[in-house]
Amino acid sequence: MTREATLPLLRGGRWYRSMDTVPAPGGTLLCLAPEIVVRDDAARLRARRPAMPDRSRRLELLREAVERFRHGRVPVEGLGAQDPGDFAASMRESAGLPAALTRRWSDLLAERLEELEPDEHDGLTVVSLPANTFTCLEAVLEAALSGAAVWVRPSRREPVSSARLIGALLDVGWPAGALGYYPSAPRTLHALIRGSDRQIVYGGDGLAADLASGAPGLDLRGPGRACVIVDGRPDPEELAARIAGDAGRFCTNACVIACLDGTEPLGRRLAGTLDGIALDPPDPRWPQASWPEPDAARLAAFVMDRLEPGGRLLTRRPVLSKAGGSVYLAPTLVEAGHPGHPLVGCELPFPFAAVVATDRAGARRLAAGSRFVHPAGFAASPEGVPS
Repeated sequence: MTREATLPLLRGGRWYRSMDTVPAPGGTLLCLAPEIVVRDDAARLRARRPAMPDRSRRLELLREAVERFRHGRVPVEGLGAQDPGDFAASMRESAGLPAALTRRWSDLLAERLEELEPDEHDGLTVVSLPANTFTCLEAVLEAALSGAAVWVRPSRREPVSSARLIGALLDVGWPAGALGYYPSAPRTLHALIRGSDRQIVYGGDGLAADLASGAPGLDLRGPGRACVIVDGRPDPEELAARIAGDAGRFCTNACVIACLDGTEPLGRRLAGTLDGIALDPPDPRWPQASWPEPDAARLAAFVMDRLEPGGRLLTRRPVLSKAGGSVYLAPTLVEAGHPGHPLVGCELPFPFAAVVATDRAGARRLAAGSRFVHPAGFAASPEGVPS
């Protein structure tokens, strides 16, 4: 492995290669920040806050940086300058993303910047990112627009997109001392939280339990467990888009289809639509992401191990499917025999949903466990469940 293929830390306005490295997907080495470095750097930042541009100038710089992220040639420390084609190829190699999704998510990042209305505050904000989608980089833009110094903790499974955003910010003149790039082991997250004023942390139930004691400035962005409540005969294409759009990676992707009038024939028709999604070449409607085979095998086994009792596969393709020399987790629909089945409400990082028959009271209970409730086939009440 050459030095040029190593993603370093950004600390104190300078790039720094730590002795502790781990391999990242795509053949890149990723430097890790030890806890002592985090503590020392946080103390130095508290002692000397970098001067920040005013809000209008910050927004101008962020727009320039996102435009460069989308369309420009961006110097990424350790990887060299990457144009959009290079970035798309890197995301395909490291994260399995088809180019269409890389373009779409880059465009979404620009849209979300224009929707941000963060409060003005100084101090230090840590943003701990997930691996499933780089649209979560909006949290970095949110913190930067607020006027805070921002330290990014990338996912060790997908560090490239955040490194590109850091490169774009530096390239347009964002103050280097107000940015940090701190990949780290899971245990170091606690040091990052203790050393910062605010934290935006993406993660699942395990992380939520680990951070249960919390911190005054902690914003934990967890699973969405998005639910579609069906009363009537919705279009299977509409439901398939909610499940399989964006490769099933968003927290708004539906993982529960709750049917108030039985699961048939909807379940069978929806399964057929999901089975018709092409894997390779990418489906023009809903392109899918490929996976490293060990990760795909683990997730496929997770599903199959939890099917019984009271569940069955409705889609016909194997959950772990191969196409075009790559491994995929095929869009999958299971029928659950009851709302308490272990796969009901299970949010996985690929297109996966459980369809289940229930009554209105059961639908309300399912909706209560979801951050996003999508109505389908009826005029919804304000709570998202038909009255």
